[in-house]
Amino acid sequence: MKTLTVTALLLACCALTGFAQDTTKTKQKPKATYQVGTAKVTVWENKKTDGTTWKNFKVEKIYKKADKWETTNSFNETELLELKSAIDKAIAEESVKVKTTEEKK
Repeated sequence: MKTLTVTALLLACCALTGFAQDTTKTKQKPKATYQVGTAKVTVWENKKTDGTTWKNFKVEKIYKKADKWETTNSFNETELLELKSAIDKAIAEESVKVKTTEEKK
């Protein structure tokens, strides 16, 4: 019973420390957003401590339901064409380079 109580206290302390995070940090903003119709590609740039950077790309569909904007990752055939156009824009603007088979080795 004593072990169970100690374990419960430790878990509670760990949970509470998760809520006590520094809120003075500013929220990271996306580097760029490319939208065609309802398809949207958001580019996030990340930096390691050694100064190297890389990009992540988030794809989603945006739509309005009642008075609230919603997102999904489900696309119909027409929306897939919009997504393709948005991805093409992101690739062109962000200078995405495709590695050849030789470069991957």
